[in-house]
Amino acid sequence: MNPSETATPQSGTVNEVRTPGEPGEVRPAASSPAAPLLMGVKLPIRVLLGRTLLPLRDVAQLDNGSVVELDCSPNDPVEIMVNDRVIAHGEVVVVAGNYGVRITGIPSAPKHGEAAAGGNDLLNLSEKLK
Repeated sequence: MNPSETATPQSGTVNEVRTPGEPGEVRPAASSPAAPLLMGVKLPIRVLLGRTLLPLRDVAQLDNGSVVELDCSPNDPVEIMVNDRVIAHGEVVVVAGNYGVRITGIPSAPKHGEAAAGGNDLLNLSEKLK
């Protein structure tokens, strides 16, 4: 860093470098050296289509071809989860004969001073690594 530059942490964002004498001009600080290593980590993702409660007697009778009725309709949004935490919402789509999920929303990061909600941990991590 230049002697004429100062690092100023911004609440809820990555550290930025401000150059005195250039009002409003901000450039991001260097990325974390761990970022490239972490970006290659594979995480299991689950998509929650719906839920239901079944008595143990009904679960024991499930077999190939059994249909389990869920508490949602085909057009309801689904939850995309990592480590049992919702990281996004989406809708089920069919692409070339395969099912997929189109992301329709990502929960926003908490404001500075608020406790991080469970679904925002991944979003916070990605913001810190930028």
